[in-house]
Amino acid sequence: MNDIIFKGMWILAGIIMLRYYAKRKHTIKSVFFGMLSGGMVLMLMHYFGSHIGFSPPLNLFNTMISLVLGIPGVILITAVNMFL
Repeated sequence: MNDIIFKGMWILAGIIMLRYYAKRKHTIKSVFFGMLSGGMVLMLMHYFGSHIGFSPPLNLFNTMISLVLGIPGVILITAVNMFL
């Protein structure tokens, strides 16, 4: 049951992001910029995050979050791991 809810949440987040990008003037540029910026910030946090006390691992889950949600996703990963 938890697995179904988890997958459903990611499908919903993906649909929300697709709708957001679809409303933009340059859809494809916005998608690539959002995904690239999220991936780059995740890599920067992985390699230089030891200075703030948290370095997220580069695994499939964190990569999925950063590509679907972009920079806010990486901030969410950092906030959850630092405060919980």
